Amino acid sequence: MKNLLFLFTFLLISLHSYSQLDNSYLFNANSDSLISPSSKFGFLIDNVNYIRDTEYHSDIEQGATWAGTQIWPSAVYRYNQNISFKGGIFLQKDFGNNKFRTVIPTYTISYTNSNVKVNFGTLDGSLEHKLIEPMYAIENFIDKRIENGLQIKGKYKRLTYDQWIDWEKMIYRTSTTQEQFTVGFSGKFSAIDKKNFQWAFPVQITGRHNGGEIYAQPHNNIKTQFNFAYGTTITQNRLGKLIDKIDFQGYLTFYEDLSPTKADSFRDGTGQFLALTMRMKNFGIMMNYWDVHQYIAPLGDPYYVSKSREYPGDYSQYRKMVMLRLMYERKLWDNFTLVGRLNTIYDFSEKAKNMVMEVYLKFNIGMPIKP
Repeated sequence: MKNLLFLFTFLLISLHSYSQLDNSYLFNANSDSLISPSSKFGFLIDNVNYIRDTEYHSDIEQGATWAGTQIWPSAVYRYNQNISFKGGIFLQKDFGNNKFRTVIPTYTISYTNSNVKVNFGTLDGSLEHKLIEPMYAIENFIDKRIENGLQIKGKYKRLTYDQWIDWEKMIYRTSTTQEQFTVGFSGKFSAIDKKNFQWAFPVQITGRHNGGEIYAQPHNNIKTQFNFAYGTTITQNRLGKLIDKIDFQGYLTFYEDLSPTKADSFRDGTGQFLALTMRMKNFGIMMNYWDVHQYIAPLGDPYYVSKSREYPGDYSQYRKMVMLRLMYERKLWDNFTLVGRLNTIYDFSEKAKNMVMEVYLKFNIGMPIKP
């Protein structure tokens, strides 16, 4: 492990090098790219097939396996060049379960111009927020992919941003549970954006609130928890070389409990997240370092935090781990992609070796409909 750490540190110092996982292959089917802008009506099918297996030997998180499929058909109507409507139904079925796990109707009205897109209803959410794993777990893409609320996305010469509110649980006067919603911001300022070299400064913020005033007594304590990440990303494209792309990403992460009374085990926490990625055509190697103190993230990867999800009374104030991830990501056809990843993790805190294996097949179909 000393040799591995030395190699990792050496690479960080010696290479110009985006390091969080590139999940663009798993983004939602995009009506703007799949259906001609001249078509007023269209039909979309978004299909994801997945197997994700986590083998953890940890008091913080137990391993689990997800295997199944998501099918999301939608109809699209463009009122004019700026306003569009999309309605559909999200279906999810796990293998080994004869019933649908999830059936959710979806609806979005969107306003788009050259710089801004506003979504009201079902959002361009989940992995499309481009949050790092300590703030947003990839298992949420399987367990909680659909988000509903309000979203504003902007793209300018040097600045891109995504801000949203995801209203997760509505309450009424007869409700016995709290309302729940998440607010978020994911932005990036590009200092240098050349063909062969990019240098940017991202900022990411998420806040989860549990509360409400009208639900039935007794009232539970209000929870308001925030996560912040500030960092830098450096990308070097090396066309014609064996290693054709090198990415580096470093973040400082923070946890803040802003609840009137302490909502969880800790009031605040800090961490640092580093990653280096080297790509060779469809293959990639990623090395990560995660060092954290009293870190909690309601939407983050449950293995990265300081508190056990399975055993709420168990926690580890200090977490430190290194990861080596092998990746294969390929567009087999225009709208059909394959993503395979194998992540080996050594946890210094628990002196344990862990592993994550995941495979995704993503299929997007867009068809114009003539009235």
